[in-house]
Amino acid sequence: MGKTEVTGHDYKRRCPLDLSILQLGNGKPKIVMPYGPVKYLGVCLIITGELTFERDYVRKKMLDTIHRLTKHMYHPQQIHWVVQVAIIPIFRYSAAIANWD
Repeated sequence: MGKTEVTGHDYKRRCPLDLSILQLGNGKPKIVMPYGPVKYLGVCLIITGELTFERDYVRKKMLDTIHRLTKHMYHPQQIHWVVQVAIIPIFRYSAAIANWD
């Protein structure tokens, strides 16, 4: 079915829905469990609203970039540019959606 993925969660009973009966055209869409993270609009989330995976992803990306810059041979202006281009946008996009505290 290509990119088509479906998931469902019964909030009252707190369990996944049985989606095996779904059919789209002549095929079945890929079923994703509601407790596993999915990428939606560039944000890694769980259907139940949990954004822990997104926060972990952003932390890891920022720390990886920072570690790559340690013991560098770059001019401070270049480091400033890297921070502006590679670190801040990742956090800024996530900050509006993921509940950072």
